[in-house]
Amino acid sequence: MSRTSHIEMHREHATWRAEDNLWRDELAIWEREIDQAIEDVPRLEKTLRDHAETLRQHAASIRLYEQEAAYHEHELASYEQGEAPSDLVQLAQSHQREAKKHADQYKAHDEIKKRRHVLMTKWRLLFPALVEAEGAESRPSEKRVQT
Repeated sequence: MSRTSHIEMHREHATWRAEDNLWRDELAIWEREIDQAIEDVPRLEKTLRDHAETLRQHAASIRLYEQEAAYHEHELASYEQGEAPSDLVQLAQSHQREAKKHADQYKAHDEIKKRRHVLMTKWRLLFPALVEAEGAESRPSEKRVQT
């Protein structure tokens, strides 16, 4: 059986009090951080909803672009079959505008793809980590100190 002197016990108590103080300070910081994260949740949700709306608008612009391109292609096919559309000159001139629209659509799609990739990559890292951390917290992994 080991004997601990009164002086050693006082030192241990002082060390433990210092650790308790540190733990309380850390918990206060962590609680402020969690409170801030909770306050940020509506902003996160808005960001996700805004991105979903961007995707819907982009899909609509693609459909509109496809309709315009289909009309142009139909008019070209008619011309090749011997029909002379009344707006043939305008049709030829519109091809340059169509090429510009396509280039703009390509660029917009590429930018959306990159933003979506970054957003979803970060989400796929964050969400499982949060769920796993919460699950680990609820599992009895260590004996908790009762007060």
